[in-house]
Amino acid sequence: MLQLWNVLNDVMRNDPWLSPFSASTVSMAPTLHADVAETDAEYWITAELPGVSLENVKLVIEADVLTLTVDKQLGSAGEHRNYHHVERRYGTFSRSFRLPPVVDCEHVQATMKNGVLSIRLPKIEQARPRRIPVAVGTLGPGEAAPRQISAASETTNDESPA
Repeated sequence: MLQLWNVLNDVMRNDPWLSPFSASTVSMAPTLHADVAETDAEYWITAELPGVSLENVKLVIEADVLTLTVDKQLGSAGEHRNYHHVERRYGTFSRSFRLPPVVDCEHVQATMKNGVLSIRLPKIEQARPRRIPVAVGTLGPGEAAPRQISAASETTNDESPA
């Protein structure tokens, strides 16, 4: 009789019509979602951390790895509720990012606003692209003028029309 009761209990617990707050059979692994972007001067990592307070966010750079660790609590300390169904993820989550060697680890900055953590990872000066100015000048002694081709005629400076 106990076996029959367990089977009936399992059916009622897992059927959405009989128990609208029943747990889904699909379980999502807890993870931190982040975007990584790059500009000429820096990299940016942006992570969504809804419901996480700043004191529960920890950033560590060790060797060439940035590790983000977040501790998300279910409710406030004095709050006691009897939950029937929980879909949001709680606990301690961690995410690591291998940094390229061009990141200036001494000047990394992080800010958090409205549940979004933004991490600025500046590049070292030598890794940033530089614009090289081109000067206009005259030809030196013994230098030949570059070939010039016009659309009207296929003549160059060093060739004369025959």
